[in-house]
Amino acid sequence: MNDPFEADNLVVGTFKRWSASAVECYVRKANCDGCYYKQFFSDRPYDCKMNLAVEQLLESLGEPSPNMVSKLS
Repeated sequence: MNDPFEADNLVVGTFKRWSASAVECYVRKANCDGCYYKQFFSDRPYDCKMNLAVEQLLESLGEPSPNMVSKLS
């Protein structure tokens, strides 16, 4: 079975809520330096796609709540 993250036409999925990881990526403005997931994906053939999830969440739900943002700032 092929790894879905290796496909050029990757479909991230449908996100219905802001997760802590997505809010952290949003707060960091998708700057991966110092992010846990940068190290997590360092030995994988593909990169983190959280920035794509954040874009989708912004389009479908708008910005995360100020309460969530303040917890992760």
